[in-house]
Amino acid sequence: MNTDKINAIVRRPLVRIIFHLLFWASYLFISTLTVKRFYPDDSLFDLMSRYLVTMPVDVLATYYTAYLLLPKLLYPRKYVVFISLFLLGAFGAILLQRFILYEVSYPYFLGREAESPFWQINWFYSFTNIYLVVFAVSGFKLLQRNFKEEKNLQELNEKRVEAELKFLKAQVHPHFLFNTLNNLYALTLDKSPKSSEVVLKLSELLNYMLYECNEPTILVSKEIKLIENYLSLETIRYQDSLSLDFKVTGEIAAKKIAPMLLLPFVENAFKHGVSRLNKGAKVMVNLHIQEDELHFQVSNSKPAESQVDPAGYTEGIGLKNVKRRLELIYPNRHEMLFQPTDREFVVFLKLKL
Repeated sequence: MNTDKINAIVRRPLVRIIFHLLFWASYLFISTLTVKRFYPDDSLFDLMSRYLVTMPVDVLATYYTAYLLLPKLLYPRKYVVFISLFLLGAFGAILLQRFILYEVSYPYFLGREAESPFWQINWFYSFTNIYLVVFAVSGFKLLQRNFKEEKNLQELNEKRVEAELKFLKAQVHPHFLFNTLNNLYALTLDKSPKSSEVVLKLSELLNYMLYECNEPTILVSKEIKLIENYLSLETIRYQDSLSLDFKVTGEIAAKKIAPMLLLPFVENAFKHGVSRLNKGAKVMVNLHIQEDELHFQVSNSKPAESQVDPAGYTEGIGLKNVKRRLELIYPNRHEMLFQPTDREFVVFLKLKL
């Protein structure tokens, strides 16, 4: 039985009444056992009967404080009114208990009159005698409320993160398609016979994005296949002007990763590196998995006149998005490092799967 079903059952009026009755029955029994040591000659039944007469005061004080003052005044932070009504309620509860003792307990259970005058009250003793259970129940209600607020806040944060991830993922897809369609457009302008092959590869990539990468995680092998298809498209476009090296090593089988997470690094290498070189462009992509740790490195040659941003790597939409997705999906489980040199851009990603 899941938590929601249990909560639904507990919230039923009849079940709540039964729980409350069981609580007060337990309270009556424990309180009777506590005072038994002060009245060793009295039977447990007599003590329980006497305590039962004054227990309604404890019940009223508890519900008045925990179910009226707390939600109506303390939670809304009306502290002055809360303290005033709390003290007034405590004063009334002590007097009511005193009245029951004088008019019921002494004459009917003990068969005698009270030894001290009505107004000769030990206020501290009377207060603690009534309000120990009040504070216990009120403390439980406060903890319950704080737990519920934390749970609601967590659910709101999860929904916010989920919505943000969906937004970022939705941005990655059109960005990727835009780059690929640009490649196809360049080939059609040159009337390249390889245009049909590009269309076929693009169809495979669309199938992946529409039907396979909608889950929170996918097999790393599928992400590798996506990168291979993308590199095939770029190889068709640049042909002999591109030197490409793609290596995959380590324990790949059964490992999973968030979809469309690695490709933006490869895209960036072509958009801000290879596309600005007429010849001699180089791209190296290395992926290695050891146990549950993924190491991913992409390096690409850059033009001599390239302007490097302060982060050391020119960022497009895709790379900014993937950095944010890493923060959301793999918090404290990833490291990303940019190492530019005079001749190339290098990006390292270490990820705890």
